[in-house]
Amino acid sequence: MKKIVMAFASFMLVMGLALSSFAAREVVEGKADKIDAMRGVIVVVTKTGPREFTIREVEKLKDIKAGDNVKLTIQEDGSMVIEKAK
Repeated sequence: MKKIVMAFASFMLVMGLALSSFAAREVVEGKADKIDAMRGVIVVVTKTGPREFTIREVEKLKDIKAGDNVKLTIQEDGSMVIEKAK
C-alpha cells in the first residue's frame, strides 16, 4: 500500500510540474497590423481585439509584414517566438 501511495504522489508531482510549464506559456494568433522594427513592436489583431507586443530580438520581425497571419508563443521567461501562421 505504501508503494502505491508513493507512486501516486510521484505521478501527481510530475503531472503538476508538467502542467505548470504549459500554463506559463501563452500562444497568440492573429493578423499583424503594425510593425515597428526599430522599436521591436508588433500589433497583432486577435479575435478579442488588437494587442501590442515588444520583441527583444528585433531580427525576428524582418520576415513579418503587415497583413501576415502570425503566431506568437510567449515563453515563461518573457521571450517570444514569432512565426507566420499557416
